[in-house]
Amino acid sequence: ILYGSVKGLKVDRETEAMIAGAKFGLFRSDETEFTAENALLTAESGEDGVFTFENIPYGDWLIKELQPADGYLENNEIYPVRISENGQTVGITVVNDRIPEIGTKAAVNGEKTAVAEGDITIEDTVSYKHLIPGKAYTVKGILMDKATGKAFLVDGKELTTEVTFTPEESYGDVTVRFTFDGNAVTKQTDIVVFEALYRDDVEIAAHADIEDGAQTVTLTPPAPPVPQTGDNSNLGFWIGLGSVALGGVIACIIMYCKRKKDED
Repeated sequence: ILYGSVKGLKVDRETEAMIAGAKFGLFRSDETEFTAENALLTAESGEDGVFTFENIPYGDWLIKELQPADGYLENNEIYPVRISENGQTVGITVVNDRIPEIGTKAAVNGEKTAVAEGDITIEDTVSYKHLIPGKAYTVKGILMDKATGKAFLVDGKELTTEVTFTPEESYGDVTVRFTFDGNAVTKQTDIVVFEALYRDDVEIAAHADIEDGAQTVTLTPPAPPVPQTGDNSNLGFWIGLGSVALGGVIACIIMYCKRKKDED
């Protein structure tokens, strides 16, 4: 019987650093359920990122990650290996990606407070890191009412938007915009922007803290109109009306005086 071994290396895709603590299983070539219970052998990467399977008989085998290291996404790739010579060592390299992180900073025209007059646009700058350059990602956002902890509604509908982008580097930022009619704001309202990051339709990161000031903008309705003093737009009308009234008063006085004289 011919026996060989597999020596694997676990590597961080972004930094190329070695990853410890990832668990792997060795499976038959016809296996379809890749669980720890179905694995013939299991191994874990050490501080040097290396994991090994010893005394593997001649033939074809499959290696699959069973559990990622802390802070890393699961690697779903299946690695076929073949032992064809006695004492043979087959080497494989398994690359993992860190769990992405995002943060957000919301504003209206660069300010944290605004009067909700006309169309309002909330711009949310989403910063990210640990993404894979060249891969497509989607940021999906929703506006929340801080006072209620529920979605902010306009005409009974939630305000959502999404942006798909392909980063050139593992870190950077993308802007997400929400535009709506400011008449929906009838009182001072703190609006919080919740964001989630998706890759291949799977959510891989989120930032949804109702207490986060960076995610929050405060909107107030316009103040009601105040009567203006010193308005001369109808000055001529009022002067004319006053003159007529004054003339009437004078005429009454003259008639009264004349009647009084006649009586005397």
